[in-house]
Amino acid sequence: MSTEFDHFCKWADAALAKHQVHSAVQHRLAELLAHEFPDNPSVAEVFAVKGGRNDLIHYDQQGRLAVFELFCSTTQVPQDLRLLEQADAHWKIAVLLDREIRPELSDAYFHKKPQTFPFLWLSQVMMPGKEADCRKKLRFLLTTEPIHTPSASAVVQTVSGNDNIVANAPQGDININQKKIVRPKVVREFGDISEATACAIQDLIRQLAQTDEMAGKPSSYGEWQQRLKTRYKVASYRKLTVDQGESAIRWLKQELGRKLPSLRRNNNDEWRQRIYKGIWAAARELGFDKPQVYEFALHQLELKNPISSLKELGEQKLETLRDKLRYRARKQR
Repeated sequence: MSTEFDHFCKWADAALAKHQVHSAVQHRLAELLAHEFPDNPSVAEVFAVKGGRNDLIHYDQQGRLAVFELFCSTTQVPQDLRLLEQADAHWKIAVLLDREIRPELSDAYFHKKPQTFPFLWLSQVMMPGKEADCRKKLRFLLTTEPIHTPSASAVVQTVSGNDNIVANAPQGDININQKKIVRPKVVREFGDISEATACAIQDLIRQLAQTDEMAGKPSSYGEWQQRLKTRYKVASYRKLTVDQGESAIRWLKQELGRKLPSLRRNNNDEWRQRIYKGIWAAARELGFDKPQVYEFALHQLELKNPISSLKELGEQKLETLRDKLRYRARKQR
């Protein structure tokens, strides 16, 4: 049975391949920090170092800031370390890709920086089951005395009216229109969904948001979260009951399937990859190997000639093959 960490590793591998890890981590870190420090804003991709952007900067009301830098490429470790070392910030925190995914990265990081910065593993940031521990560590790190002393000209923060914040930096002023968000505290109780189910739901929401972006639409991660909460009338997806959790997964998968036509028009390569994935998933359930799938396609699609690759099939025949394999798999269950 797959664990929550298995789901995380699968997501991380896919996100790394599509260069989507940074945006997901920025969004998640900002969300966690907003829970712990609702009065303090976080800003992604800020030029805190001349010639480079840090992944996320968190501002507090006392004119201090924390810089977060994500390390997920072994070859980029020296460059990312430079950005973190040269940032004028009170706290500098690294987020490292887990050893289980890319062991050479953490080896390179600790070899380059034996006197390391405080760090979080990527799984701590992204996994729902580790959210409480991650938030506890963030609060601990950002409420202790700052480890670093920025240069006097680096950043001086002032607070203006209407809860807006102006950060005066060498590169110019950063104006932040701060909106205070009060979120209800979620307490897990008996009967709520498991952490594995919560992780599966979160992964499906990410896939939906990523599909929207691939189809040329704005980021919709928050929108899908809200739709889920409205549909099941809960304050958080983690407050779904076990039955609701199973229903939510079915619903999100259906919604993901409905997104495919928009991908076919706007990102045909991704559309094909998802059709292939559906075909091979059904084939595995049926116990078919590649030759058996090609033989199945020859007869079921009434092809004139045998095929040796799914790439030889047009869009309509690909969809038909996927649907026929899925139908056969459902009958076999």
